Amino acid sequence: MKRSSLGWVALAATSFLFANTSFAQGEEPQPPPPEPPPTEPPPATPPPATPPPAAEPAPAPAPAPGLSFGASTAAQADTGKKPGKPGATEKKPEKLKWRNTGLVWGNRVSTDTVGVGQDYQSSNPNYEMSFNLQPRYYVYDDEQQNISIRGDFGVFKEFTNSDGTTRRGEWSFSDFRIQGAYGRDLAKDGDYKTDLRVRVPNLDLPTSKVSANNGRYFALGASVGIGQQIPLTGGDQEWFPTASGSFTVGYSHWFTRATTPTHSELDRVRMDPEGRAVPTDQLSASAFTEHSVPMRLEAGLQVHEKVAWTTGMGWTLGWKYDFDKTQEICSVATGCVTPEQVEEPKRFGVSTYFSTEVSVDITKELGVGLAYENITAQLGPDSKRRNIFYSPDAAFFLGATLSLDRLYQTVSPPQSAKKKPAVTVAKK
Repeated sequence: MKRSSLGWVALAATSFLFANTSFAQGEEPQPPPPEPPPTEPPPATPPPATPPPAAEPAPAPAPAPGLSFGASTAAQADTGKKPGKPGATEKKPEKLKWRNTGLVWGNRVSTDTVGVGQDYQSSNPNYEMSFNLQPRYYVYDDEQQNISIRGDFGVFKEFTNSDGTTRRGEWSFSDFRIQGAYGRDLAKDGDYKTDLRVRVPNLDLPTSKVSANNGRYFALGASVGIGQQIPLTGGDQEWFPTASGSFTVGYSHWFTRATTPTHSELDRVRMDPEGRAVPTDQLSASAFTEHSVPMRLEAGLQVHEKVAWTTGMGWTLGWKYDFDKTQEICSVATGCVTPEQVEEPKRFGVSTYFSTEVSVDITKELGVGLAYENITAQLGPDSKRRNIFYSPDAAFFLGATLSLDRLYQTVSPPQSAKKKPAVTVAKK
């Protein structure tokens, strides 16, 4: 059944990893999976990372790329702390290779379910709960740059009877994501900071039920972004210390068995171009998206050292596969003919993205967040342009992120305590 969306990982900390979507020729495409967040979040808030079609069902959701579930909005150093008093010396904690690894528990509920927004002819309430493991391992790291390997592996359960799953209450995997990440400080002067973020490669695996059953193999892509942090009251202040902004652009491509969704075990009898009834494995007449280019703008405000407000918007440009226009039909009595076709079939489509989130650090190990997100096709089924801020696909999120590396550092004794003192034996 089809998922209304990215569908993208109730209420926010996990959005849902939406895979690239296909749009039917001559129809508006459903939103493809948004690109993962470009920022370098603080340890308690690992980045989550992007939507589905009318003719082709949407892949299972993953954490929403805009949700961080932590208070820091700026790209900060992994061990950055609020400056202490002059003259005070503080030993920096040990940098773990797997720092910023998190476990995210999230809840997603559509606005229609909670009665927000306009009424629709057909009600399709949706509430999902998800768990996402977001590991991170730093291969190289110094004061100016770092290289890391990141992942996002999630499962979700739908508690309603919407079109997102086959059965009520079933557990499903989202599309897994693995990526390489490179970050570098281009300029830094006190609280002013300009940094570069590169994600290559971005590898999406078809582990969701929808992606695994429509002929998808994997998606490969990359993205590049630039971020800017500016001081307000200053990094040593408790209220409104800094603000930040970023811009990211990327590219992705799904490698598939065919240009349209197919299932190897399907044998549905259809009429071929020659007028013969033959079994086929084609699921729909909608073409897959061949090229996808997501673009995103994001702004953040550090309201308090433990509270942050982040808002983002973006557009995903998509180009579908083209069909062969030269095939002739020779089963008619007058001889072979070439069927008439639309001169310029619509292959280009746009999906829009908007999110706003308030996140709070409860402790250094636990962060919570509440968010609103709308990922939808720019044109609806009625061919009318949709509002970027609200559509039938809009949803609320509520979630929490447990920072596994900080939890480990809290419960494990310091290295100095593990070392036994040396014992000297005086000689007689």
